[in-house]
Amino acid sequence: MRRTPMDKWISSKISKNPLTENLSQTEVDHYQLEKLSEIIDYVKSESPFYKANLRDLPGKCLLSLDDMRQFPFTSAEDLQDRASKFICVSQSEVQRVVTLRNPGVDPKTRRLYFTADDVEQTIDFFHHGMSTIVEPGQRVLILMPGDRPDTVGDLLVRALERMDVEGIVYGFVHDPVNAIREIVRQQIDVVVGVPTNTLSLARHPESHLIGRGRIKNVLLSSDYVSPAIVREFERVWSCSVFNHYGSTEMGFGGGVECNAFCGYHMREADMYFEIVDPDSGESKGPGEPGEVVFTTFTRKAMPLIRYRTGDLSRSLPGPCPCGSKIFRRLERVRGRICDFVRLGGNHWLGIPDLDDALFGVNELIEYQSSLTCRNNETQLDVIADAGTNRKQYVLENVRQALTQAMVLKNAIEDGSISIGAVVFGAVRKPESSSSKRTILDQRS
Repeated sequence: MRRTPMDKWISSKISKNPLTENLSQTEVDHYQLEKLSEIIDYVKSESPFYKANLRDLPGKCLLSLDDMRQFPFTSAEDLQDRASKFICVSQSEVQRVVTLRNPGVDPKTRRLYFTADDVEQTIDFFHHGMSTIVEPGQRVLILMPGDRPDTVGDLLVRALERMDVEGIVYGFVHDPVNAIREIVRQQIDVVVGVPTNTLSLARHPESHLIGRGRIKNVLLSSDYVSPAIVREFERVWSCSVFNHYGSTEMGFGGGVECNAFCGYHMREADMYFEIVDPDSGESKGPGEPGEVVFTTFTRKAMPLIRYRTGDLSRSLPGPCPCGSKIFRRLERVRGRICDFVRLGGNHWLGIPDLDDALFGVNELIEYQSSLTCRNNETQLDVIADAGTNRKQYVLENVRQALTQAMVLKNAIEDGSISIGAVVFGAVRKPESSSSKRTILDQRS
């Protein structure tokens, strides 16, 4: 098994020697401590927000990585409607501004700012991360936006060019038949996309036109990836399925899986990652689940210190089967804290629970879930979308899958919830690569 190319890339950035491939833990810790001290002093000098927020805390006085625990967290709420207070450069140096809108009816937005150097770091990560998945001469279909400069699709195309790989931006799939025929016409080798949007191709009746083995690899990003979805791509296309972890706040990229499929290899030359207790904020040890928190080392326009992602994961102890020994791996993200809603008692229901149950239903390509209160009882309603005309078959299997899901089964037994309406209908497609699916809680 080939060792992840992320190791050599990260090592060369830390040592500033392109031939370096193996570093000691001491060298990595020293580098990260030095970078943390530098970025803290930088934001305290240049960022109005951190100048006030970190006034009484040290920068260059950091003695160990554990000292980061004394610094306050930065939250998504901090960025809402006052992101300009985070900027550390002049407006003329800002090359890219990304606006993130909260789901639902919440009008608040978050803006992220990037210099040309910040954008280059993302391209560099995409270049080396994708080298696990593609080979020179191949073609990649990108099922994400890329019609404007510095969007995710555009950055990926530019990264692939450095590998002699052709990236073709298609955008989100709204017409599966057209996308399938484009894969055949363009002789696509690798597909990059959002999990359920890409699944609409594999589960479409005309998916057989692609042929088993045509697609070598699939890279999924931007949302929770259920094992049921991975198994479907493997079954239909006979391909390998890789998972990418990132967010706009990270600069679009945080880590990517290797051929061992045992966690994300994180870009530790650019960011420092922590796992903390979602409630107390206390640090968690290797193997303990919690919330992912990161600090950026090398961003110039808008560095973030201990940013709470809301994503649930854990640091994986020990070396990776691919041969990587020093750099950190994170387990596949299990969803976000806000994905989970309380049903009553000790029962919590999340998108990952529903995904794992429902995407095992043949022909289902997407669903929309909501909680309502009827006659003082919580009910779960589901709209199911499928690439088939066998509506009744899909609905019966969706209802059965819901009642057999462990979380729901236990909650149904003690009366905390019941299964309400399960109907067939179209589900809204993603509007951006940062779109996330949620359980709509309509209980007053």
